[in-house]
Amino acid sequence: MTSHSFEAPQGLAPATYAQRTGRPADFVVRYRFLSAAEGGRSTPPHQHVRWDFLYEGDDPMVDGVHMIWPEFVDAAGHVLPEGEVPAEGAAYMFVVNRERTAFHHPRIRVSAGGFFMEEARKVAECEVTAITWSPQP
Repeated sequence: MTSHSFEAPQGLAPATYAQRTGRPADFVVRYRFLSAAEGGRSTPPHQHVRWDFLYEGDDPMVDGVHMIWPEFVDAAGHVLPEGEVPAEGAAYMFVVNRERTAFHHPRIRVSAGGFFMEEARKVAECEVTAITWSPQP
């Protein structure tokens, strides 16, 4: 899957993923975008680009990547506005396909590692810091 940005209708402020989906994030991560020298991005990351997610230890060509999208937040947990986001920080993570929650829930745990992906290329590393989904997926 190629990364895409969400475009709000003209004249309207973009909605957060929680507002758009009617549910809170599934988990929270600390992230760090890889530099171009590390094989990462050569341009700054932006809010609402839909990077896919790869679990640490998985091979994107064998195990695939997953539609779990980040929404970047500040230190107080407020969603950052559209535009560039810091190279390091925190993000709320949303499992896009709710039918896949049974697959993801056993794999997501505090301290689990993962990556934001652009196709088969790792562009950021992350670590789960909190689980925020309800007990019933």
